[in-house]
Amino acid sequence: MFSLDTTDTWAPHCAVFDCDGVLLDSETLWNDVQIELFDHYDVTVTKELETSLIGSAAEDLAKVITHLSPQAQGKENFYDQVLAHVKSTELEILDRGVVPIPGALDFIKKLAAHIPVAVASNSSGELLAVKMQKFGYADIVTTWVSSSDVPSPKPSPDIYLEAVRRLGFSPEQALTVEDSVTGMMAATGAGTRCLIFTPETPEQKELLAAGIGRFDSFEDAELLAQVDRWLASKA
Repeated sequence: MFSLDTTDTWAPHCAVFDCDGVLLDSETLWNDVQIELFDHYDVTVTKELETSLIGSAAEDLAKVITHLSPQAQGKENFYDQVLAHVKSTELEILDRGVVPIPGALDFIKKLAAHIPVAVASNSSGELLAVKMQKFGYADIVTTWVSSSDVPSPKPSPDIYLEAVRRLGFSPEQALTVEDSVTGMMAATGAGTRCLIFTPETPEQKELLAAGIGRFDSFEDAELLAQVDRWLASKA
């Protein structure tokens, strides 16, 4: 399913992709790991809490755990200890079943042959570099930007602004692809045009309403045809 909510003649000069949930099938696994971390620190998990942390940085998760965990009482540097635990866990889950999203790598290759492409992720710099190398994106994209590279992670627009700057264009010239409300806020806040990679579900109404279009497969024939039209118009 692909749909585009605009009929103007705009075409991207560059593209920036989120990583987890867009390029890598890691969000479900990471949600399971978050529950394990909440249990480890005696934090009561609610659906609202899980939803609020989709697409968030390690620092955000560590702050929530520090705020809610009874283990934090009377302990100095508890946040730093939790953050180190979260980051080490992030690296471990790469070997626990994370795989590329079907068609994503070929899609990036298709775009990168014509326009510069970047990845913008709330992962730490160390973790994002591992992901780019491990899953074959490092030799295709022009650059990648992590939460370590900017003052504030998503939903702040900083990561997308930095990615577009590195590519040499202005935000309104950039196509971005996101799958979470947190990422959507960052991408649209930066002034880019964002496509949403997600099934159309009631829980995603806020996300779906914000982008210029949506799709649920990088192999969708209509999506690929639209990309061809964009690239042809630039040529």
